[in-house]
Amino acid sequence: MNELRPYLSMLRPYRGRLLIGAALMLVTAASGIGLLALSGWFITATAVTGALLAAGIAARLDIYVPGGGIRTFAVTRTVARYFERVFNHDVVLRLLRDLRGQTFSRLANLSPSALGALRSGELLNRLTTDIDRLDGLYLRGLAPPLVAGLAILITGALLAIGSVTVALTAGLILATAGALIGLRAWSLGQALTRRLASANANLRAQLVDHLRGLTELKAFGSVGYHRKRVDRLDEEERAGENRLAAEIATGEAILHGTVQLVVVGVLLAALSLFTADRISGAVAVMMPLAVLALLEPLGVLPGSGLHLARARASAQRLDTRELDATPSRHETRAGDGHGGGDQSTKAVLGQARSGQAPDIRFESVTLRRGAGAKVLDELNLVVGEGEHVGVIGASGCGKSSLANLVAGWLVPDSGRVSAGGEPVEKLVPASHLARLGYLTQHTDLFSGTIAGNLRVACPDASDARLWSLLEALALDEFVAGCPNGIDTWIGESGLEVSGGQARRLALGRVMLREATIVVLDEPLSGLDEGTAAHVSLAIKRWLAGRTAIVLGHEPSAIPSVERVLQLRTGRLTPV
Repeated sequence: MNELRPYLSMLRPYRGRLLIGAALMLVTAASGIGLLALSGWFITATAVTGALLAAGIAARLDIYVPGGGIRTFAVTRTVARYFERVFNHDVVLRLLRDLRGQTFSRLANLSPSALGALRSGELLNRLTTDIDRLDGLYLRGLAPPLVAGLAILITGALLAIGSVTVALTAGLILATAGALIGLRAWSLGQALTRRLASANANLRAQLVDHLRGLTELKAFGSVGYHRKRVDRLDEEERAGENRLAAEIATGEAILHGTVQLVVVGVLLAALSLFTADRISGAVAVMMPLAVLALLEPLGVLPGSGLHLARARASAQRLDTRELDATPSRHETRAGDGHGGGDQSTKAVLGQARSGQAPDIRFESVTLRRGAGAKVLDELNLVVGEGEHVGVIGASGCGKSSLANLVAGWLVPDSGRVSAGGEPVEKLVPASHLARLGYLTQHTDLFSGTIAGNLRVACPDASDARLWSLLEALALDEFVAGCPNGIDTWIGESGLEVSGGQARRLALGRVMLREATIVVLDEPLSGLDEGTAAHVSLAIKRWLAGRTAIVLGHEPSAIPSVERVLQLRTGRLTPV
C-alpha cells in the first residue's frame, strides 16, 4: 500500500469535507436501516392492533409517532444522500484537479530521455485512466468499508432490542463475511488490475500508433495486419474487464446470499422469541427487516476491494521515479532558459552576449544502453572555450547519446562529463539549460503559427528579428508567400510545412537563445545542397564566441568547424 501514500496525503487538505461526506454516507445508510425496520414494525403493530380491536379486545396504538419517524427517515435519507453527493463529488473534482496537476508536473520534470521511454498512448493513459481510478480512492475504496462496519453496529443495536445473543451472532457473521469478501476482492484484484492497466495502456498506445502511422500502413498495405493487433489488444482488455466484472458480481452474489441467510436465521430466532412471548410481533418483524437493509451498504464491499487494488495498480504506473535515471538535483530559481530581451538583427548571427563560453570535457566516459552494449567506451574529448568540434559517424554509433550527456539528460556509467570544470550531473538543471542551445535529432513543432513556434525560445522577440532569422535560414521567401506571413498557422505538429522547413524552424529556435554551449544534431538534415550551404554559413557566423559540438553522419552534413572527429566503436578518432 506504500504506492498509495502520496495520494492519501493529498486527502489531508480536504479532511473536513471528507469527514462530513462520510458522516452523510453513514446517515444515509442509517436512515435506510431505520426506515425499513420502523416500517416493518409499524405495519405489523398496526395489523396486530386492528386484529385485537376486531376481536373485541381493547387495544391502543399511537400511529403519529412511528408515522412521523418513517417520514423523518425517508426525508433524512433523501436529503443526506443529496448533500453527500454534493460534498463528496466536490472533493473528488478537486482531487482530480490536484492529481492531474501533480502528475503532469512530474512527467514534465522527467529528463527528455526518460520521457521518450513513454509512448504518447501511454502518456495519455496515465493522464486519463490511471488518474480517474485514483480520484475515487476515498469515495469508492476507503469510505464504503467504514460505512459498512458502522451500519452493522447500528443494525446490531436494533437487533439487541429483541436479543443481545441474536445481535452479536448476526453482527459477527456479517462482519466476518464482509471482511472476507473485501479481502478476497483485494487479493484477486492485485494481479487482475495490473494486467488490465497494462492492457489498457497497450491498447491506447497501439491505437495512437495506428492513427499516426496510417499513411505508412496504407503505403505498405499493412492496415489490416496492424488492425488485427489492435483488435487482439482490444479483446484482451475486454476480457480483463469482463473478468473484473465477473469477480465483482461473484463477490456481491456471495455477500447478498450471506445477508439473506442471516435474514432467515434472524427471522427464525425472532419467531422463536415471539412464541416464547419474550418480544412482540412488531419487534419480531422489525429484526429481519433491519438486517435486510444492510444489502445496500454491504453490497459495495466487493467493488471497494477491487477498486483499491485498481487504484494501487494505477499508483504504481503513475510513479515516474523509476523512469528517470538522472540523479536528483537541488532546485533553484534560476532563469527560465529564455533569451533575455530583444536584440538587434546583428545579434541574431553575431557574438554571444551572455558571458564567456565554458569548455566541455569527456573524461574516460563509458555509457551502456539497451541490453548492456557499450555505446561509448572510455571516450575522451576536450572542447576548448569557444571551440567548434564536429563529430561524425554512422547512425546508431552514439552521437545523440554524446549530445544527451552534454545536456545532462543521460548520466555516464563511468567517467565524467563536465562543463566549465563542473560535472554536468551536479549542475542545477535550470541554470545549465539556460546556457545550452540544443538542436535534437527529432524535430518537434507545435500546433500554432510560425512566429509562435520561434518564440518558444524567446517570447519577446520582435517581428523584425524573426524576419532576419528567417532570411538567415533561407525561409524568408517561403514565409513571405504564406497567407499571413509569420502569423501563418502550420497545423498540428507542423504538418503544413515540409521536413526541411520544419528542421530549419527548429534550428531557428536554438539560434534565438543566448547560449554559450551549443549542441547541433544533424543541423543540415533534409536540406538541398544550395540551401545547406546558405544555412551552414549562417550557423558558422552564429557560433562565434560559443563552445559547440556539431553532429552529422559525414563531414558534408555539418557546417565548417575547427576540427572533425569520427565516432566509431564508442571512441573518437581524428578525421
